Amino acid sequence: MISMLVTVRLRLDTLGGVTAPEALSEVDNVLPLRKDTAGRPHLPGTTVAGSLRAHCATYDELLPEKTLFGDVDEDGDAKRVPSSIQVLGTRYLGDADGAVRHRTAVDRERGAPANTMLHGISTLPAGTEFDVVLRWDDPDHRDKPFLQALREWRPRLGRGASHDAGRCTVVGIGYRNYDLTTIEGLHAWLRMRFPDDYPAPACLAEPQRPPEPDYDIEFEIVDGLHISAGEPSAHEGSEGPLVNRALRRDGRFVIPGSTLKGVLRSRAEYVCRVVGADACTDHLCGDCHPCRLFGYGGASRNSRRAKIAISDSVVEDAKSDLRTHVAIDRFTGGARDQLLYTDEVVTAGHFRLRVYALEPLDDIDRLLIDAVLTDLHDGLIGIGGRSTSGLGTVRIKSDWPRPDPTALADRLSGEATA
Repeated sequence: MISMLVTVRLRLDTLGGVTAPEALSEVDNVLPLRKDTAGRPHLPGTTVAGSLRAHCATYDELLPEKTLFGDVDEDGDAKRVPSSIQVLGTRYLGDADGAVRHRTAVDRERGAPANTMLHGISTLPAGTEFDVVLRWDDPDHRDKPFLQALREWRPRLGRGASHDAGRCTVVGIGYRNYDLTTIEGLHAWLRMRFPDDYPAPACLAEPQRPPEPDYDIEFEIVDGLHISAGEPSAHEGSEGPLVNRALRRDGRFVIPGSTLKGVLRSRAEYVCRVVGADACTDHLCGDCHPCRLFGYGGASRNSRRAKIAISDSVVEDAKSDLRTHVAIDRFTGGARDQLLYTDEVVTAGHFRLRVYALEPLDDIDRLLIDAVLTDLHDGLIGIGGRSTSGLGTVRIKSDWPRPDPTALADRLSGEATA
């Protein structure tokens, strides 16, 4: 028998990681990373196998995933085909424990952050690497197509794929065949120690290129942008007022992909309701077009991830300022005591909105996205906090081919009546 061992080195291009919902802390409401028995971040073999199976399915006849990764008889009989490819395990190569990113849901009625919905997600930084070890007993003529498929594998592992989290690149592959029918091969197999004697991944001769976004549109900030970093912090001087700081990452202002996705989804739902198409408000139905485009969840039916991923956007050439405002006493009509707020606002700059297709997009998908981007450009909706009080307006910098609203209305209304 011939046994082939393959080591694949994966590198995170974006923040990511596999979380452990069962270990959710009720105190701070933070999803921790999944850890191994030594307390290090862990990449489960089931996650790797599922992504590899879906990837090999795109190769059709060359790599039939039902024979490589197992199958169950469609008639429901007990006959099962075991997986030929085994994921022996993964190894974390970093030394960071990860950072926490906070998010909140938006109340559809108020258009503001929903109460008791603030939560955190632990993530590993971009550049984190994992080694994945695979075993294939008695590999056949498909070994070369399989190795080529590994070189072209671009998985999105863990939570937040629709926010462009967990996007990985294969940076190295190593493999070795062991002939267990010979004394030398069996001796080498039995004395093998991990990781010293396993095939070391060699850098790819042709490194993978970054994926091209389906939408890459540059926006400029018109009147100011405020994406809160969370808890207010003290001013540079210890005696200064508390300031609601704008979100930064590595010292640069950033707009999270989750924020941009939320803006696009809420406006897409509005557009559908205007033309008489179905649009739910709880992200659970799975039947309306916003659910099919932006994903849905729920206990009553299977969940489905979004068809698109929207990455975080860094604000370039950013300028910021502190702006104060005060709450009004509804009885006196004057300013209320001890309710002076100070916000850090990005007053100028530009950023790119990048949308990646995780699945093929149809004409309605693209028309709907184009309509929402046009509404952003026209100032009908804003991004971030205080969009109803003079902030959040952005404008597309380049020429934008405005979509035909009649075509979108006809397609959406026709789909609703079909």
